[in-house]
Amino acid sequence: MQITTFSDYCLRILIFLAVSDGQQASSREIAERYGISVHHVAKASKWLVRQGYVAATRGKGGGLRLARQPDQIKIGEVIGRAETGTGLVECMRSGKGSCAIEGSCGLAAILDEARDAFFDTLDRYTLADAITKRKGLAKLLQLLDTRP
Repeated sequence: MQITTFSDYCLRILIFLAVSDGQQASSREIAERYGISVHHVAKASKWLVRQGYVAATRGKGGGLRLARQPDQIKIGEVIGRAETGTGLVECMRSGKGSCAIEGSCGLAAILDEARDAFFDTLDRYTLADAITKRKGLAKLLQLLDTRP
């Protein structure tokens, strides 16, 4: 299994905001700390706001912050919503393709079962589980004062 870059960025944003202890952050700040595209972070941030995981405040002094507590955000739910329509193989994707053996092949059922097991595991974990090494994450994301 491989998740999309979009899902990866959504999780990174959530981790950043969870470690920020309620402080607001801009998409630009998050992108710079991770060394990733501001455009992609902004797109993922907007989606997270629409899904109710993140709250956004506009204007001077505005930014992003978690809309829920980390222990209320299930990793499987976030990825499942973000990955909607992205099947493992062509016949499992939205809009379906044109596979020559579709209809007689049993691979889709096998992959469905594997995907379900993947999400069953992810559904056992929350954002809080992903930030148990909070101090280390904060240091790596330059959210802690690292002066001696």
